[in-house]
Amino acid sequence: MRRGGMRMKKKITFPDWTGMAGQLITRNSENDLRPLWKEYNQSPADDFLSLRVTLEITGGSTLFETFESEEARSAAYMERSRQITWRNALAFAEHLWRTALHREYVVLFRQESQNVGREAICIYQRWSPHPAM
Repeated sequence: MRRGGMRMKKKITFPDWTGMAGQLITRNSENDLRPLWKEYNQSPADDFLSLRVTLEITGGSTLFETFESEEARSAAYMERSRQITWRNALAFAEHLWRTALHREYVVLFRQESQNVGREAICIYQRWSPHPAM
């Protein structure tokens, strides 16, 4: 999409934050240097992913408005922090991808759990499986 000579980026859609959600950045074809973003549906357990960056979602103070309760304030701060972190992760993954267009990167939202700790957004490099010899 072009407007006034500038290429407009597609509007960012955010996960619903209730489960694992991801986006994959790759390219459309060998000769196409534009990024192609698509939903990542594969399970990380079934794919070859190498962790590159973890962005922690802190829920810090980023809003200047009043709330009816402390719970409402905390929920609004957490939602805003998630959105900012998601947007930053997508931008950073695109930066990584542009340094090596032959690679693919996956941006995943990871829920809080006892196994992995606080919720976070992780950027992984996706490795293509090597064929058996």
